[in-house]
Amino acid sequence: MKLYVSPASARTLLVALLLLNGGGAAMAALGQAPAMAAPASAPSAVRMRVVTRAASGQYTKHEVLLASGTTVREYANPVGIVFAVSWKGAALPDLGTLLGDHYPSFKAQTDQARRAGMRRAPVNMERDGLVLQSMGHMRNFFGSAYVPALVPAGVSISNVLQ
Repeated sequence: MKLYVSPASARTLLVALLLLNGGGAAMAALGQAPAMAAPASAPSAVRMRVVTRAASGQYTKHEVLLASGTTVREYANPVGIVFAVSWKGAALPDLGTLLGDHYPSFKAQTDQARRAGMRRAPVNMERDGLVLQSMGHMRNFFGSAYVPALVPAGVSISNVLQ
């Protein structure tokens, strides 16, 4: 038995698979190299990417405007490792992607807060080498996270994340 797929259906399936695969490539996780721009096959994932070097030369800021209208900033140290991320916008970005290996710690803390009845409270945590603040409501989310051990020497994290 042969399976026939029309060329139009095959193209639709290919585009869908590329979008699913490329959508997560827009952001990097803490402790990893900054993300490269999303592939051309995923134009809705990223609207714009701007890279700037701090005047001190101690870090690089990678700014991504997501299709949702949320701006995500990745701060990389001189060896190219993301030490901090921040976000602001209409939708909460995928924190699992942004926090990488630190996400389970964040998830455990927020699950514990929910069980204690704090469902819509801001998140402020300092746990397992991660400092994170997240707050907001629909159409206005903002926050930041950083790994103190990865912050370059002589860099004031409060100045970076302001």
